[in-house]
Amino acid sequence: MTDALSFLWPAFLVSVCLVGIHAYFGIQVLARKVIFVDLALAQIAALGATIAFMLGHPAQSGATYGYSLAFTLLAAVLLAFTRAWSGRVPQEALIGVIYVVAAAAAILLIDRAPQGAEHLKQILTGNILTSGLNEIAIVAPLYAAVGLLHWLLRRRLTGAGSLFFEFVFYASFGVVVTSSVAIAGVLLVFSFLIVPAAIGVMFASSQGRQLAIGWVTGSLTSAAGLAVSFVLDLPTGAAMVCAFGAALVVAGIAYAFRPAGRRQAARVAAATARWGVAAILAGSAVQLAAAPRADQPLLDVAEYAVPSLRQLYFTRIEQATYLDASAYAERYRAEAEQLNDLERRKRTEGEALDDFALARVSSFLKSYGEMHKGEQFVMAEVRARARERVRWGFGAGLLALAVMVVVPWRRLRRSPARVGAAAP
Repeated sequence: MTDALSFLWPAFLVSVCLVGIHAYFGIQVLARKVIFVDLALAQIAALGATIAFMLGHPAQSGATYGYSLAFTLLAAVLLAFTRAWSGRVPQEALIGVIYVVAAAAAILLIDRAPQGAEHLKQILTGNILTSGLNEIAIVAPLYAAVGLLHWLLRRRLTGAGSLFFEFVFYASFGVVVTSSVAIAGVLLVFSFLIVPAAIGVMFASSQGRQLAIGWVTGSLTSAAGLAVSFVLDLPTGAAMVCAFGAALVVAGIAYAFRPAGRRQAARVAAATARWGVAAILAGSAVQLAAAPRADQPLLDVAEYAVPSLRQLYFTRIEQATYLDASAYAERYRAEAEQLNDLERRKRTEGEALDDFALARVSSFLKSYGEMHKGEQFVMAEVRARARERVRWGFGAGLLALAVMVVVPWRRLRRSPARVGAAAP
């Protein structure tokens, strides 16, 4: 546990720094309704890094950062002008064009590069797990300076401003994105930007409370994503992005069940569950009637949970044959497992089996495996024939059950006035 904490702690501190600045910019982006501007700027920065990569500069070099920053500042100029065009063309559409063009240009550049696929993966997911105090020493002062600039110009950088202050907003945002993409990648930077800010805006009205909620949820989610990636040995960037997505889902459910909307959310959840169950039952009925020998997930799960359900449509001979094949299949599986345990125990104790013994064990394992498959085939064939015989009756029963799941609820929802009006 101590080793895990010492390994993940630097990456967590970097994540907290990224959440701190991006949650603020996320709130501004949501207020301006330019949700994908971060992706556009991040992709522009990635295009600059790709050009530097094609020219032979290392990924973490100052030259690569310079190329990314230069391209991002050019994009900031273009984005400042798009605010004036938004009267006729939505600004979000123009931002989308910038993103797809930058992404296509980067793909064209790395198409023939020897390590192009690896470079593209690095740009998208980053490598935040290897970041630490050196990165914090660089980005923390930079983010603090950007935050101070926005606090001093808070009245001019919020809402519709002049062309110059629009450029200042997008340029400072671009500086932050350029630094963040080099550490965390395009996808994780977008998650840092939108998810904490969206959760903060969802549960609070004032910017201070929105920031506080965004910082807390972003930090906790970052810690959870890092822990999951470490425990399950998953790619860190992708795991953290999925963790942020899960956090937004949980926040959305919690918001729906807040005291003001709890009753409505419960009704929607109940209706969704009813129609979902009805759809599964109806789909299983149609599948059973049309293809009784195909896999039937609903029936398979039900029979696995309650094996006695097979007695509803198995004949006595089919039941006896199925149980006999099941017993033999379990016997062969157990025999094979015992041989595997014997080999493992001998290897652990330092008494390695000779070539003859290994060949003999392999032969027995192969035989047991083939016999196990044979018994499973018998079980599947007996079950398929029984289902084929009763498909119309069982299919009709499942369809009737699907109707019963939905129809009584509709009748209960009818008002007494309508019921009285409908009576003769």
